[in-house]
Amino acid sequence: MEKLSFTLADRLYEYPCFELYQQFRPEIPVVFNEVLENRIDVDFSGEALVLTAVEKGEVVLQKEYDYQKKPLDKQSFKGFLYLFLCELFGHTLDWGTMTGIKPVKMAHNLLKEGLSPIQVKQNLMEKYQASEGKIELITGIAQREMGIIYPLSRKKVSVYVGIPLCIAKCAYCSFISTVADKKRTIVAEYLENLLYEVRLTGHYLKEKGIVADTLYIGGGTPSILDETQLETLLTALDEALDLRCLREYTFEAGRPETTNRRKLEILKAHGVDRVCLNPQTMNADTLTAVNRNYPPQAILEAYDTIRHVGFESVNMDLILGLNRESEETFMSSLDQVIALRPENITIHCLAVKKGSAIKTATGRQVENPYSKVFCADIQKELGRKGYRPYYLYRQKYTQGNGENIGYCLEGKEGIYNILMMAEKQSIIGIGAGSSGKLYVPETDRFDRIFTVKDVKTYNERTENIMGKKMAQYEAFFNDRV
Repeated sequence: MEKLSFTLADRLYEYPCFELYQQFRPEIPVVFNEVLENRIDVDFSGEALVLTAVEKGEVVLQKEYDYQKKPLDKQSFKGFLYLFLCELFGHTLDWGTMTGIKPVKMAHNLLKEGLSPIQVKQNLMEKYQASEGKIELITGIAQREMGIIYPLSRKKVSVYVGIPLCIAKCAYCSFISTVADKKRTIVAEYLENLLYEVRLTGHYLKEKGIVADTLYIGGGTPSILDETQLETLLTALDEALDLRCLREYTFEAGRPETTNRRKLEILKAHGVDRVCLNPQTMNADTLTAVNRNYPPQAILEAYDTIRHVGFESVNMDLILGLNRESEETFMSSLDQVIALRPENITIHCLAVKKGSAIKTATGRQVENPYSKVFCADIQKELGRKGYRPYYLYRQKYTQGNGENIGYCLEGKEGIYNILMMAEKQSIIGIGAGSSGKLYVPETDRFDRIFTVKDVKTYNERTENIMGKKMAQYEAFFNDRV
């Protein structure tokens, strides 16, 4: 397989090289300090930084950066490398040197410092050389999220309950989720241990006077629980957590074949006010290709039941790039979803990652089958129908170096999604694979709390896992609330 080597003496700059080159050529593996015919030499030895691109043993481009005149740091190095790569490949990137997954945070932090929106845009465009369109997008989102994030409170947390169990593995999925056995034995075992964590965590939070601001039950496929199991889980959450100040309660009923009227009625009775029904596509051939074995009509029927039960906030996801769908096929799915008028529509760009069946079967990583004009047209079409962007994040190995954007009707933002991406509030993760974040406002940093991802290991070691997590909670909250 073709690969590219960066030769450089200073390891400090290895990751910026890898990170930025991957934005231009994500299909090419990057290595360091191997003698290859295709390489980029990074020479710091003289009075200037010299970048030299070599293809098939021949020099094709060379540029110098005089760091005697302007000091070199990671950001200036990245900016110089970016311009070098733009010239080498003959095109720019809409995101410029922004390679992180949470670009909205950059705009948010500048607004919080007191900069005007115009100043924020100028600052980010100059610093990261991103396009005006992308900077406009993230600045607008940052402005709209301020009223949802603030004021901050040490006494409020968001709670994520993870159920990484599914009835089948989707071909694009790289998450560590477990396909349930026919007798659902592993589901029953997992629920028993999950309830232990719910009760222990909830008791601790109540003792500290901490309330839940948002509650999100995700997966996997949480609706894999049967009616009795679902009732048991929701009752335990009602009893364990202080939900008096809850602003949003979300449940992922992602697959229509695991969702029925009785389950939805149970959710409604326990205060769930936002439901995610995630078709990913409305095309029958694509559904089959990605191992979602139900017809598009099942999605429409599940949506109709959700509305009849009385839910007034529904999210629906679509994934751009599944099964190499044409632009026309994707727009057909989008038009059908818009016609249903869910309050939230999330557009994901397919990320082909290690662990997914697509990656294993095809070896392909990233393609760009869609034009920039088409991607812009998706946003314009949603805007014409009353949907505006309310949160955004990026992933590695996405189709066309794109991004995932959540759109909402006026005043119908998904609060948990905003809080999770803004990272200005502690997130308590419960269950296998859940990732907690304990926020420290004084330093604007957070401590991570990880939970083992494998369900079998979680079931076998629940008490040991919880002992470690409770010690971390105690060390963090003891002097702060």
